[in-house]
Amino acid sequence: MTFGLSGCITGDKQTSSGGSDGEGGESDGDSTPSKSYDFDPSNPEFPQPMAALIQSGFETGSLSDLKNMETREEPRYGEPVKETPSSESELLDPDKLAFAMTPTEDPAAYRTTMQPLMDNIAKETGKDVEYFPLQSYASQVEAMRSERLHVAGFSTGPTPFAVNLAGAVPFSLQVSDEGDFGYRLWLATQADNDDIDALEDLEGKRVAHSEPSSNSGNQAPRALFANQGVVPGDDYEVAYSGGHEQSVLGVANGDYDAAPVCSTCVARVANSGNLDPSKIKVVWASNPFPTTSFTYRYNLTPEIQEGIRAAFIDYDYSDTKIAETFEGRGKFTEIDYATAYDIILQIQENNGVEYETGNLGE
Repeated sequence: MTFGLSGCITGDKQTSSGGSDGEGGESDGDSTPSKSYDFDPSNPEFPQPMAALIQSGFETGSLSDLKNMETREEPRYGEPVKETPSSESELLDPDKLAFAMTPTEDPAAYRTTMQPLMDNIAKETGKDVEYFPLQSYASQVEAMRSERLHVAGFSTGPTPFAVNLAGAVPFSLQVSDEGDFGYRLWLATQADNDDIDALEDLEGKRVAHSEPSSNSGNQAPRALFANQGVVPGDDYEVAYSGGHEQSVLGVANGDYDAAPVCSTCVARVANSGNLDPSKIKVVWASNPFPTTSFTYRYNLTPEIQEGIRAAFIDYDYSDTKIAETFEGRGKFTEIDYATAYDIILQIQENNGVEYETGNLGE
């Protein structure tokens, strides 16, 4: 099946309150609920008013979430990250390093934005760095597989393809000064709906999914709910709403009994004044979905790998266009692929994704 994890492009302001999943940083607007709620993001219990989750910033993940994820020695699905070759003859030492961000409608859009990072890669590795604009997920994976691309930011869904097909080593995610990253899947219903207080209460209900290609609006709940014994389409009726805003407003208006929604998408709807989050409750929430992974090719020399890591991890880009473009996310934190991407691998395993370039969405 074609699998691009629709909407899982890092916070580049390509998201909307419609069908795409919006994992960008802080929500827009200035409508934070005035009531004070007693909700502990480090020890969440459900159900909770959506207003409490928004007030506490629970629509995104945090560094503590990354730290507390169950460590996995191997990825649950697909191949592990390749080890650096021990033989010098297998190592790659290019004269110039090629860097690319996840494809957009304007492939060169990030050239200026990412220049401070590329300058530091050059400084730390001693190599010239060039921006390599690409127009599709498949072409990005192929460029790294063929050793024409050396450092890259891969969108969430294509990251496992890059690992399995192109020898990519995901080592970092972008975070804000506060350590925020990603977004979550929330299961929302009416605050006064006493029939739904947990995932298993969806049996026999009419539940809005946003659209078939949406990650948190359809693909993720089909995988994650089924892993917990609730099968969409079998245990409850699926009704496609057309988008996350339509789903949550449909729940608020009583058109649907519940809806799995992208947390940051519905937070924006609430903060714009179009939804009263105190009248919606969340009865289940996922671990945070990681956003764009930053990777290098596994067979670059250890010295180049070390320099690339240093250019990301050892510098603060909060006062550059990087933070400005990516909604305040001007820092990078280290990750382990098998652990941080486990929730994505669960989805791809459940949906039977085969790691072939032909299965990558544009």
